[in-house]
Amino acid sequence: MTTTCLDQDFPCQDLDYSEFDDTAASELNKPIAASLFVNDSNFCTMVQTDMSLQFGDLTHQSFLKRLHGKTGIYHLWIDYDDCDDHQTYTMQCVYVGKGFGEVRINDHIKSKWPNDFVLYVTFSECENRLSKYYEQLFLDTYNFCLNKNENRGTKELFAVWSEELHMHGTESYGVIELSGVQSFDDI
Repeated sequence: MTTTCLDQDFPCQDLDYSEFDDTAASELNKPIAASLFVNDSNFCTMVQTDMSLQFGDLTHQSFLKRLHGKTGIYHLWIDYDDCDDHQTYTMQCVYVGKGFGEVRINDHIKSKWPNDFVLYVTFSECENRLSKYYEQLFLDTYNFCLNKNENRGTKELFAVWSEELHMHGTESYGVIELSGVQSFDDI
């Protein structure tokens, strides 16, 4: 049974990223709001990490192909709760990182990610210097259970995604093309 945000104590709407945004605004000429990284990323996908649930020849690497050669900042997410009232999904971030997205995320899947957890990934392409800045600002503001170094933040980072973004992300149709399947109905 799913819960509703009116009855539960979890972030569902209007998340407060003001501490992050205020710091970025005081230090940068053209800051990027935290919400753009976590709620409105151009790259968002669910990655199947359990090989026993793999569909055909699709591996976790298939879901990350569009990141090949791209550098930026990425977040690794787990489901936190869902809201029947708003048809949204609250996600909790467990890791923030920077670098070449495809390579770094593949490394995390192989070395850190437990097989029985569904992995969600967001990625925002940006210059290396900016990705270093934003990674450190996230680490200074939020606490991530899988980040060990330089993680002084104390708040939990949440995102609120629509049902469509949660279920299909931004990459599903590209992954479907790679698989040779004609539509979601074939899965």
